[in-house]
Amino acid sequence: MLINWRQSKGARKMKNFDDLPEQIIDIKDKPRPATDFLNDYYQSLGNGESELLGISTGFKALDKATLGLDGLIVLGGIAGQGKTSLALQLACNACDTGTPTIFYSLEMPRRAILTKLLNRIAKVKYSDILLKGKKYLTKDETGQAEQTGQDRKLLSEREAENLKAGKEALKAIGTEFYIRSRERGEAEINFTIVEQEIEYLKALHSKQRILVVIDHLQVFNVDDYKDQIDKEGKLITGFKVITERTGATIVLISQKNKQGFTSKGLQTLKGSVDIVYLADIVMTLESKQEAEGNNIYDNQTKEIDLIIQKNRYNAPTTIKLELNGEYSEFTEKN
Repeated sequence: MLINWRQSKGARKMKNFDDLPEQIIDIKDKPRPATDFLNDYYQSLGNGESELLGISTGFKALDKATLGLDGLIVLGGIAGQGKTSLALQLACNACDTGTPTIFYSLEMPRRAILTKLLNRIAKVKYSDILLKGKKYLTKDETGQAEQTGQDRKLLSEREAENLKAGKEALKAIGTEFYIRSRERGEAEINFTIVEQEIEYLKALHSKQRILVVIDHLQVFNVDDYKDQIDKEGKLITGFKVITERTGATIVLISQKNKQGFTSKGLQTLKGSVDIVYLADIVMTLESKQEAEGNNIYDNQTKEIDLIIQKNRYNAPTTIKLELNGEYSEFTEKN
């Protein structure tokens, strides 16, 4: 005999808690019905004024695919595929739209990060900035640019103008862009510090949305882990918790495992088991040169696929990019 669900529900419904054990009645965080959350949910939805849910990436195809950067995002690839360059470009684009960004550089010193930024913005070679940049980026006591080096060692007129323009552009985003590293004198970087610094920037800039980049995941400090698998699980879980508590968008740069040098897919990322379940978006950079076993540094400009393998907000897809290795800049292919 079939029982009517509504009748059954009504028959079981209690008018008071007299029949419940005392320890259950004393639960502090009791389950709440969905109706308690509906008004807040409706208020959280868009009103048609924006096409994006999260932070604009500066890439039309990537924005369309992800609805903007939001939540916990993993960017993976082998060494030399441009993970840091792409993350810095995304960070600069976020700052251009008024989103404060904090870049945790756990391997590269601050000097290298700033040089990579200028390299792309000014279109001047990385090595030239390091070897010749002082003349064009600093002033002596009279207020004039320093006259150092011989003429044959200096930049061309076009490069000099580009570098000076790059200095102004870097200054413009500098108030929104923060760099943290492990250099001497820097505070320790751990989960607690990251969460505190996110809340500090939210208050300082009166912003609810902050972009955080961790470069890279596998060298982040975590305590009390049994083995590498346990460590990677705790890393992903820790950043997921920070994202949910602070509302920050976190981009985790991740290395591939040994399998990743000869194949593609989520399983090629270190910590892939937990990444599959906890990350909102998982993207990997893959090049044709890598797939064919060629030297990926042979060509100054190379084709790179940004493969979105997991996407909580849309279907998985592949975005065609070009990387100009000389200037560390990605562009979308038409």
